[in-house]
Amino acid sequence: MKVTTAILENFVADRFRYAQGYTNCNESGINDLENRAYKEAIDRGMAPYLKVKGRPTDNDGLQNKGRGNSTSFGDNKQGAGKTYKEIFNKDYIESSKFDDYEDFLNAVKNGFDPRLKDLAGGVGSEGGFLLAEAFTEKIVDITIEDSIVMPRASLYGLKAGKGRTMRIPCFVDEDHSTKGIAGIEAVWTAEKAQKEKTQPEFRSLEMKVNKLVCYSVSSDELISESGISLNEIIGNAFKKSILFKTDYVFLQGTGTGMPLGVLNSPALLVQPAETSQTASTINYDNIVGMFSKLAPASFKNAIWVASISALPEMMKCSIEVGLAGEHIRILQEENGRFFLLGKEILFTEKLPALGSEGCLLLADFSAYAVLLKEGIKLESSIHEGFRNDLTSFRMILNVDGQTTINKATTLLDGSTVVSQFVALGAVA
Repeated sequence: MKVTTAILENFVADRFRYAQGYTNCNESGINDLENRAYKEAIDRGMAPYLKVKGRPTDNDGLQNKGRGNSTSFGDNKQGAGKTYKEIFNKDYIESSKFDDYEDFLNAVKNGFDPRLKDLAGGVGSEGGFLLAEAFTEKIVDITIEDSIVMPRASLYGLKAGKGRTMRIPCFVDEDHSTKGIAGIEAVWTAEKAQKEKTQPEFRSLEMKVNKLVCYSVSSDELISESGISLNEIIGNAFKKSILFKTDYVFLQGTGTGMPLGVLNSPALLVQPAETSQTASTINYDNIVGMFSKLAPASFKNAIWVASISALPEMMKCSIEVGLAGEHIRILQEENGRFFLLGKEILFTEKLPALGSEGCLLLADFSAYAVLLKEGIKLESSIHEGFRNDLTSFRMILNVDGQTTINKATTLLDGSTVVSQFVALGAVA
């Protein structure tokens, strides 16, 4: 659709009708997927002036989600690269009564700001305050955008007040040679012949959010005398800590009191080192062997992830071509991004060191599920460091993660075994 000034005016009119509770709010096509960016921009512009009330319906007759108390799998369809609004099915987030994030942090530090009681998080003595949703949205979106796993994972949201668990139905797809695809067998059938019955196989993936706590202590003198903002000292540190820790556990988490990481998943396949391979090296046969174990359906989505300590080995890795002994490096660089066998490779400190199992990973993270609990809590206390003029801050996020598959898949030939997650074994 070519968007003209007249169409934009109709977009705005539809969003005003929606905010006022009318039912037919898509005459302009603003709710169509291709116009989502315009819809969000208009809502942001309207936010300071309007407060959405009620539960209007669009012209398809379905209620808009995100304003009720129901949290079900049906309201949390999987999808990679979701935003906070999409995870929790929200079309509108009310603007904060705080000027900015630093204003909120100062209010929590002082503990007597009347605006805090509007956050439905109680008062400080009762366990902290819920972060204003406008700030929560920014933290979650930054975490998703900058992490390795979350932008590519299947993201689900658990509404506040709906407990700590969610059950997600997953296909059991373990053996194509005997059970078809996920238990569904397509059978050639003659005319008027009885149709053969097949039954899809499911398993229930139970996800239970775990509490991730960020803790920091700051000096009152540092804040008051240095001119450094509280947001710089505390706010950014918490954002970076959440980003780092969630990414790390999605890759290496044990599943005990934390998410289960890919490297500890029962679905992980391990490519062993080559015979007599020199310790702490990566060679072309390792990489080809790993690629051969990747599920064919994952070729489109899979990426490589490597320990930063493996970068020198990867840059030296090459194949010999021609009779002259010419070598071609298999790690290619393009505009600051690296590619290996045509697939992007990301280097990180969140994987084991070179030579350890898992220092190189080939993964289709769409087969990894992340569950986020709505609401981030922020707490502050002067009691622990009262004698030293220290203020403690604590931020709490509830999250879980695990693979949606729990076993590798045997392909149609009955012998080839593949997975969405393949790691290089120890080379010691």
